[in-house]
Amino acid sequence: MSHNPPSNARIREEHLLINHRLSLSAAYMGIQYIGRHAADCPFTVTQHTLDALFSVFETARFKKAKQAFFLYHEAACTLVDMGRSMENDITRTIVPKLVSLLMKSSGNQLRALSQAVGRLADNRPTQNIPFVPNNIMPLDIDFACLAEKITTTGERLSPDRQQWTWKGRSLIVRAAAKILAVIKFATTKDNIREIHQEAVWMDWFSKNTLDSDNHIPKPVCIQGRYLFNITNELPQGGPETLYGSVCIVFIPCPGYYEYPNLKGADWEQIKSSFFKSALALGKLSSQGLFHTALIPLFHNRVQQDRRNDNGRYLWEHAGRLDQWLDSSRFPNFAASGLRDFEHMACQAKPLDLEHYTGEYLLSFILVAGSCFRNKAPHRRGTDDTCPYVDTRDLFCPDLFEVLLTGVCEHYFKGLTNSETFNPALLNIPALIENLIEKMGLDEHMQETLRVQDQLAMDDEQFQNFLTDRGVTSIPVKGEEEIILFTGPHLGGFNQSISIPELIDFLFKFSAFCVAACFLKKHHCTRNLSPG
Repeated sequence: MSHNPPSNARIREEHLLINHRLSLSAAYMGIQYIGRHAADCPFTVTQHTLDALFSVFETARFKKAKQAFFLYHEAACTLVDMGRSMENDITRTIVPKLVSLLMKSSGNQLRALSQAVGRLADNRPTQNIPFVPNNIMPLDIDFACLAEKITTTGERLSPDRQQWTWKGRSLIVRAAAKILAVIKFATTKDNIREIHQEAVWMDWFSKNTLDSDNHIPKPVCIQGRYLFNITNELPQGGPETLYGSVCIVFIPCPGYYEYPNLKGADWEQIKSSFFKSALALGKLSSQGLFHTALIPLFHNRVQQDRRNDNGRYLWEHAGRLDQWLDSSRFPNFAASGLRDFEHMACQAKPLDLEHYTGEYLLSFILVAGSCFRNKAPHRRGTDDTCPYVDTRDLFCPDLFEVLLTGVCEHYFKGLTNSETFNPALLNIPALIENLIEKMGLDEHMQETLRVQDQLAMDDEQFQNFLTDRGVTSIPVKGEEEIILFTGPHLGGFNQSISIPELIDFLFKFSAFCVAACFLKKHHCTRNLSPG
């Protein structure tokens, strides 16, 4: 490792950057040269080196260039690589300064800085995570055997005794008003492993408590198995999408089906559901564990089978968000805390922490919006007096701010085990104003069913798809694009999200959290602030 002074060539590149003498492509190559030289000779990094790299963000001459993002990203990643070492007083200033710059940035600069800072994450999964085997064989079982596990008196369970209620793909077993158990069925062959994973994670959480406020259902285990195949005929009224009778069974905890956005929900209970779940997600994230579907988020549901990303929403791309109100109907958090653990996953790459932090905040914001909209669920879409329904009067800015601020604080506390988060960094009141303006007006209701998507369906799928969306006169398949009214969406079809300020907020908060984790791990006492 060299302790020699920086080379004359590198000093020249640094001067050219500081004095803004380079074109975009020359600046890009200069940054790469500085980065390679600094990596080979880290002790030659000086304050002059940092000033040169930060100067790229200080000039306005590149902001409107088509390739500006790549220039900013290269400069930010070079700084992050230098700052990761934390070897001396000079490099220890880099991460706090990047965060300070990020908090004041927007557009390509913000995206580049946030994604570079996201690379600092090193929350490797905890060592004792559960193992979920492949190709597990379900245990054949009838309702009589189940009764011994899910009733205290061992009374006979019979589908004829009005104890059975279908709730989606789950069969709820009741005794009077009490829920005895939930039998959750697989919907596809691949889903068999997913529901088995859910039972395994339930068992793991029972031994690795999140916190006293989050309650976890108890999975039923018989002969060492969580996965069953019901041999009886199932009660009438179930969905047609079940994959046979393969299922898991669990004893739900109080509040498991008490969603925070149900009409008439108490605001104290709503806050409790949001805050305890945010705290739990922060704690899981600190261990490299993520819930990958707090709510179902899509850019385009129609193209789930045709796109490489399955139509799932990637907030970093800032695209239109599909059917936000429908996505929020049944969130995977409730009065009991987090739920639906089939979606648990371990960190696969460093950027996972930044991505899921942003996805969690986006999900909480959408569910919070639905809490207000669900006070009058009939007010939706269009009416006779205006081209779109205006529901902004249903929102309370102060309550919305309390919810979002509390979620940020609790997630940050769970992630960093620190209570030093300052919500003033993010200007939440201004974001709330923009959220209400767009979430309260159903401006974007249309969706286009493209010809290629129609041709990808068989005739039965095509007809069912349209009738499910209210179409009464079925057109000829594949002749022309079909306009459907399926909103509200956040953004027009094939366009950007209608609340760009929301994406900026996600970039800032997620990068801030990653940086705070990094600095805490390296025992750095420097504050992260916008100044």
